[in-house]
Amino acid sequence: MKKYILLGLIGGCLLILPLSLEAQSIERKVLTWEQRSINIGAVLEEGGEVEAEFFGVNLNQDSLWITDVFAECGCTAVDYTKDTLESDRIASIKVKFNPDHRGGEFAKQIIVRTNQDIYGDTLILEGTNMPIPDDVLSAYKHRVGDLGLRLSAINIGNVFTNEPKLKFVEVYNFGADTISLAENQESIPEYMSVNLNPEKIAEGQRGILMLAYDGEKRGDLGYFEEEINVSLTNNSIIPLKTMAVVFEYFQPVPKSMEKVVPRIGLSEIDIDLKEVSANKKVSRDIIITNMGEEKLIIRKVSSNCDCVELMLGADEIESDQRTELRFTFDPKGRKGIDHKHITVFSNDPIAPVRTIIVKSTVK
Repeated sequence: MKKYILLGLIGGCLLILPLSLEAQSIERKVLTWEQRSINIGAVLEEGGEVEAEFFGVNLNQDSLWITDVFAECGCTAVDYTKDTLESDRIASIKVKFNPDHRGGEFAKQIIVRTNQDIYGDTLILEGTNMPIPDDVLSAYKHRVGDLGLRLSAINIGNVFTNEPKLKFVEVYNFGADTISLAENQESIPEYMSVNLNPEKIAEGQRGILMLAYDGEKRGDLGYFEEEINVSLTNNSIIPLKTMAVVFEYFQPVPKSMEKVVPRIGLSEIDIDLKEVSANKKVSRDIIITNMGEEKLIIRKVSSNCDCVELMLGADEIESDQRTELRFTFDPKGRKGIDHKHITVFSNDPIAPVRTIIVKSTVK
């Protein structure tokens, strides 16, 4: 009988032990970081090392100290606070990035361990590495005056209304004089700004043209192509072609609110007009429904072709109500298989942009 009791006690202890270890393993005391990610922007290889600094505070009651800091690759070196951190004391992690010949965007992880956190906390150092090209003539093929660029147009990409988008563009000075930007850039729209780093680019040197695009100030949504004129201190003008797509920014929607927020419904998103005559316009109605409880607002409807005319019945739709979007396609001057896109921008925070494809074969 004693033997069975002893075995039972041992078995019970074995069952309790993993639970105790598991409870200990999830009790982590970490530093609270001012920011977990730092973007150091564009890094020219000839500029050498670039340093960034992370700050973390000990908000725990117990003392902490950093035991290890691991960098993801040999291109980053780290230095950190080695003192004991009492409650409310601040630690510093200095990270030096050494640019190499691998170009493009990067995101390097830095793992920080403390005596109270064996798993480690992850920090991110981001940026864009721009190595020295082997042949500047072939690298900067597009010339605007004495300024050389890699491409004939600057693709800013997706811009959201919550913060300006920064675009870094390599430029090279092929001229004999120093290049610098004029203080006043009167020809640039208010939703854009330009800066040069360094402020003066000497003969045979390169730099970074930093273009900022503010989607909120743009006051419109969709795809835009436009030419801006950048003024230099020597009174010359540098015309630059830019491309951007502006989207409205929405905060993530909790699952509990998915049926409450405005929700856009479209009766069709893939329309096949089949065979149409090049001499006859074709019209079709699309039903837009508000499937949410809050009011749906249509911000904008647009097409990728002037040959498509759009007419919206109403731009504000109450819950369970609907309106019509009529499009008229004019196939004049066209022949063969044809695809057109209609884009609907709304205040639906889950699907704020919807695309309707219109297909046809023009005879």
